[in-house]
Amino acid sequence: MNIIKPLLAGAIFFFLAIYFTFYFNPTHALGTFLSSPFNMSTELSNNGIYYNLYLPTILIVMIGLYLKNFNKAFARKCSLRAIFLISILASYIKSIGSMIYYRGYADYGISLGTSIITLCFLAAFIISLEVYIGQKEHTMHLYGHFLFSILTVLVIVLAALMFLSFFTTSSFLVHLMGLLAFIIVFVPFYERHNIRLFFKEEEDKIAKVLKEAHQNASINK
Repeated sequence: MNIIKPLLAGAIFFFLAIYFTFYFNPTHALGTFLSSPFNMSTELSNNGIYYNLYLPTILIVMIGLYLKNFNKAFARKCSLRAIFLISILASYIKSIGSMIYYRGYADYGISLGTSIITLCFLAAFIISLEVYIGQKEHTMHLYGHFLFSILTVLVIVLAALMFLSFFTTSSFLVHLMGLLAFIIVFVPFYERHNIRLFFKEEEDKIAKVLKEAHQNASINK
């Protein structure tokens, strides 16, 4: 069983959260922004350290153990490193959204905490379950067409959420923006092989049509 990488992912998350929460003291907006995916300083009351540090660390290790050892189909398409990096990127996007949402209140309007990274790992786990969908081969020919429609909808939803953030007061929208940012970046990465295959099939279709048109033009001459 491969346990080193899942444990390493959990350890990296744990120690980064500890460092940026208790030992990193930013004095300007950039420092706060850079620490935002792992900075729990606003979440330490009411057992916040358990929900923002210990529980996420356990979840990352458990999901990592499952993905590395019991879901080989997912592991061939995506690594724990990729999930981790994309989740950090999504957290930064969420922080940018929160700066718009809070419009410069406490901590420069930057949303701090580890919730987005935790949600991203849970989202990756849910996405990984698609390998168990029964009779998936009967719908694979539609997959490429639906994929781009889904991504387009997600982009529109993300833009709408950023617009709504000017008129609402719920942090739910900020967290949802981070989760959607992860999905928008992660899904194309995860399905990059199918995307390349889709474009290749479309190119072949166009080439076939052009070839037939050229042949028909030659015959007509």
